[in-house]
Amino acid sequence: NANINLGGSSSQYWNNVYAINFLGTSTTAKYADLAEKYLPDADYDVGTVMMVGGNAEVTQHDGSKVRAIGVISEYPAYKMNSDQEGGVYVALKGRVPVKVIGPVKKGQSLIGTLNGLAIAQSDDSQWMFAIALENYSENSVKLIEAVIL
Repeated sequence: NANINLGGSSSQYWNNVYAINFLGTSTTAKYADLAEKYLPDADYDVGTVMMVGGNAEVTQHDGSKVRAIGVISEYPAYKMNSDQEGGVYVALKGRVPVKVIGPVKKGQSLIGTLNGLAIAQSDDSQWMFAIALENYSENSVKLIEAVIL
C-alpha cells in the first residue's frame, strides 16, 4: 500500500541492503551502463574495446573485421552475471569512457581497431559499436565519452 518506509529518509540513506529478490520501481541509477561479466585473457584498462576471442571468453580488439561487444566498464550501473567467479564487467550498452585513437568528431561512429582501441568511422559500417559524444582532435590515444549501441 506504499505507506511504509524501510528506515532512512531523503537525507539519511541505508549503506547496503541485501535481499534475495527486489520487487519495486527504480527511478534513478548512479552510473550509465549495462554491463555483463566475462572472462578476459588478460588484465585490461577501463575503456579498452573488447571482442569475443583469445584464450578465454573475451580479448582486446585486434582490428579484425569483427564487431566489438563493448568496453571494459569502470562503474557499471547494472551488473549482469555478477555471481560468475572471476571476470570483468564489459559495458554492452550505455554511456561510458572509450579508449580512442583520434581524431574523432562528436557523433561519429566508432569501430574497434588494434590494441583494444576505437577509431572513428565515416560511413555506417557494420562493425560500428558506439557513437562518440565528444570531439578529440589529436592523433594519440585518449579516453572519451561515447555511447555503446
